[in-house]
Amino acid sequence: MNAEYRMHRREGHVLMQLASVAMAVSLLSACGGGDESQEPTVGAYSVGGVLSGLAAGRSVTLQNNAANDLSLSANGSFSFPTLLDHGVSYEVTVKTQPPGQRCTVTQGAGRATANVRDVQVRCDDLPAATYTVGGTVSGLSGTGLVLQNNGRSDLAITANGGFSFATAQASGTGYAVTVKTQPTGQECAVANGAGTVGTAHVSSVDVRCASNPAVSGFPEGDWKQQACNAAGTGQWARSLWRLTRQGDDRVNVRQSVVTFTDASCAGAGTTREDLFFDAGQFVYDRRDSTATLTAFWGPWVLPSGRTTRTVWSLKGGYFCLLGGEERLALPTAAQVEQYTDATIPSKTCYTRN
Repeated sequence: MNAEYRMHRREGHVLMQLASVAMAVSLLSACGGGDESQEPTVGAYSVGGVLSGLAAGRSVTLQNNAANDLSLSANGSFSFPTLLDHGVSYEVTVKTQPPGQRCTVTQGAGRATANVRDVQVRCDDLPAATYTVGGTVSGLSGTGLVLQNNGRSDLAITANGGFSFATAQASGTGYAVTVKTQPTGQECAVANGAGTVGTAHVSSVDVRCASNPAVSGFPEGDWKQQACNAAGTGQWARSLWRLTRQGDDRVNVRQSVVTFTDASCAGAGTTREDLFFDAGQFVYDRRDSTATLTAFWGPWVLPSGRTTRTVWSLKGGYFCLLGGEERLALPTAAQVEQYTDATIPSKTCYTRN
């Protein structure tokens, strides 16, 4: 009996020890102890959410923290492949919009303290399948640059980078981006500015600005008018303009006549140096061109101090002055060229003397 008692006593002692160990483990777990219960910190959490509204056959590209491009072509759950460390900030944005749609992100920013699954990306159709027209401006340092699309939709540009006109266009319609107003001290040129809107946003228009360029084709020297007028007994004359360049954007203007001894004003004639008088200064603040004409818009400051705004045009050896309010309503070089073509036959334009 004594031996049996001792055996039962030892078994009871062992059971009590096992119970104590189990209780210690349970308490340790409840208090957050133990390696397996520590919160992971490196590469711990994924960032994702749900995409909805994306049209069939289209795709949208998302980014997290301006990197980690993720292209999606179907609605549903998504997740960026790059995991974030504990506490690291995330910001989901749209890098590339799908054609004919605009996608927006909600609940897209925060700090990763667990797997992120609530980012919402919603895509909606643009009205009537319209697409924006835009591109990039570079080299801009002056102020006052204004672009136009199809002679309207004025868009003021204040900095280099991407731009887009607010008015969207339907597929199949034409666009023509031009400079309405040049920036101070600079001249901007448009490349890839015309075309037809397809089934995607236009982003290829290239506007490049340069400071104080040498103005190609700006008129200078002596120019005589086509018209021949009687100037007294046995004399006929053509009006003469002498343009002296004062800078890349201005000329001084002096006027006189070239006299002839025949009624057709044939030959070289005689330039009357003794009759020259000051006619003021022309300063252009806008320049535009077609394939065959260059137009200059700007104020003409007269010796009296009075200022009148004019348009000067150069085409095929002719120099024409288009003054008056109705001429200043010509907003594009193409319209100036149309008016110049109608003016040249009237013999009021000038040719080099």
